[in-house]
Amino acid sequence: MTKRLTGAALIVGVTASVVSGYIHFPPMTLQKMCKDSHYVRALKVIKRDKDKGVIVFEAAESLKGEKSQIATFKHVMRSDAEGAKSILNWAEDGKTAVMFTIESKPGGPPKALGYVFIDDYCYSVDFNSDGKYWLLIRGEPGMSACYHGSVEKLRGLIRDVLDGKEVKVPVKEPATKEDRDKRNNEINDVLKKNR
Repeated sequence: MTKRLTGAALIVGVTASVVSGYIHFPPMTLQKMCKDSHYVRALKVIKRDKDKGVIVFEAAESLKGEKSQIATFKHVMRSDAEGAKSILNWAEDGKTAVMFTIESKPGGPPKALGYVFIDDYCYSVDFNSDGKYWLLIRGEPGMSACYHGSVEKLRGLIRDVLDGKEVKVPVKEPATKEDRDKRNNEINDVLKKNR
């Protein structure tokens, strides 16, 4: 019995660290992002409330992964997060985004982190299992080194990558070099408050 409990605790700990590692050390190529993510979905904006800082998406297409235990795509913007205003201004009905996520295995409370690409921008999110929403962690301008361009082009590139085809991915060097420690501290603060 002790061995089983120790084994279960180890699996939970490893799963939690893998989930956290995904957001702390993001895959910096589209190919690695596609490989490392459990789910890749195209999302369509169906509702936005700028005053409350909420965007409601619906899953328009599953590009990778099928039966997630998480079926809600309500994104809540932290008003103090860099990029929140730009994301809310972008989010008009019918606009599309691509969301890459890594999620815990079914059986316990769902834990998940992700990156959401909108046209020429990316932001990170953390799933709040109590409230059933995705909380904006922060804008991720450094992810332009992974992909920079339109969502429609990204969807096509993802399909090609997942089909094993060679692709030329448009990227953009970030305007400034980010302080990794500062970024990780910001992420840790948000994760601690959201979970």
